[in-house]
Amino acid sequence: MGFEFDISLGDTYNFSSDITIDSQIPDGQSFKFSSNPSTYGFKSPQYYSLRVRFHKKELELIHHKLYFEDTLPNEVSHFEITDGYNMLMLNILSPINRDKLPDIFSFRFGLGMVVAHPDVTVNGNRFYQTGGGLIPTVWTDGYQISGLCSQFGFNITKILKNNFSLNAETKISYARASIDLGKQYKLNVPNLAIHFLMGISFGK
Repeated sequence: MGFEFDISLGDTYNFSSDITIDSQIPDGQSFKFSSNPSTYGFKSPQYYSLRVRFHKKELELIHHKLYFEDTLPNEVSHFEITDGYNMLMLNILSPINRDKLPDIFSFRFGLGMVVAHPDVTVNGNRFYQTGGGLIPTVWTDGYQISGLCSQFGFNITKILKNNFSLNAETKISYARASIDLGKQYKLNVPNLAIHFLMGISFGK
């Protein structure tokens, strides 16, 4: 098996997150609340997964997005991480019962880091750095390496031609991100989500 490249689109179900916004200035106000975010996978910028694979080892970027719209404190008028609650992971792809079943079913295990781009308004002050979009540029445009993430998934691949195939995947991910809002606040945003994706693969 040589190099392969996957691109997939989809959406997620996000479980409720316990969020803290900690003030970094003396006598500043901190907040703690729970909220159930949405992803809106097909709303721009789209949710997607990109993977490069070689001998069942993968590098994957999941452009995850979080819109927090419910149960926000009165002081927080806007809260989203949608230019990316990005998850960059190293994966292992493990076939299932290769001797008994067609070689189309596999498990995926991954570990990596969160690269986040926040857009949050607290007490009328917007914390957002212009930039971002579909593809994150680490260390610029407001992106921050923010924490660790992991995933476990189940994948089905249907080969159509020698160098082209379709794939479908469902997986569960868990991540924790600690994100700076300037020098005034620090966010702690965990995320537990179930992902549903379909895509195409190139290579052999």
